[in-house]
Amino acid sequence: MYYATRSRFTPEDVAYIAQTLGSTPGEQESILRSAGDPAGMTGLLRERRLFERSMTTPPAFLTISPQLFFYVFVYSALDHKGIADDDVADYVAGICVEFRTGSALWHVAATEGGKTVYMVDLLRLLQELDRPQQYYLRRYIGNVSLFLTGFFPDFIFRRSVDAGAPPLSYYEKIGRAQFGSAAGDSAAYDADAAPVLNTLAEQFVEVRSAMNLYTDAYLRLHDDKHSLNRLQRQAATLDDDSFRQSLDP
Repeated sequence: MYYATRSRFTPEDVAYIAQTLGSTPGEQESILRSAGDPAGMTGLLRERRLFERSMTTPPAFLTISPQLFFYVFVYSALDHKGIADDDVADYVAGICVEFRTGSALWHVAATEGGKTVYMVDLLRLLQELDRPQQYYLRRYIGNVSLFLTGFFPDFIFRRSVDAGAPPLSYYEKIGRAQFGSAAGDSAAYDADAAPVLNTLAEQFVEVRSAMNLYTDAYLRLHDDKHSLNRLQRQAATLDDDSFRQSLDP
């Protein structure tokens, strides 16, 4: 099992879960006793009440760790799409935690001379690395591809339409390929990640679409004045079922 994110919950996170889900002092105490047991905690994290409370105002991410907030958000998004998976939610939440600041996202995105490094440059760099370095760079490329397409599809879509930049499908293809290659090497470097990487290689578009739907609906990362552009992007990049879901009030 892949517990990288769930193993980093704080005592405050556990107290938050207990307060949200425990209807009696006894139930709350039972939840508090499960702290430090990611496997035992996982079933509780599927509860919709955690997501609903995390979306209240003021937002819960001001008082709980990014690990818990993003895990609950990602799991709910996957569940809404019918592809809920605890370990995939854990991995994707970890990407969100790592990339929640721009410095982490672009830590290999510029040379010493300040020249921007594009995705194609990262792919070329793979040829110059030894196998362990290739493995971690492949995961990084897959992570970047999933994060950008999952949370900032409008940016990619508008640049594609207005400036001829690569479309979402370009990043999807790269992400799927790099996750798939990394999965094949995971036995030597991170065996627990192999099943997750395989799933992301096979279901990259479905996971990306799930993130799009929930980001559009709940995180408000995009300016409302661009709602028509967003609708155009959704129509062009989501499957029919996802597009219908995006129109639901």
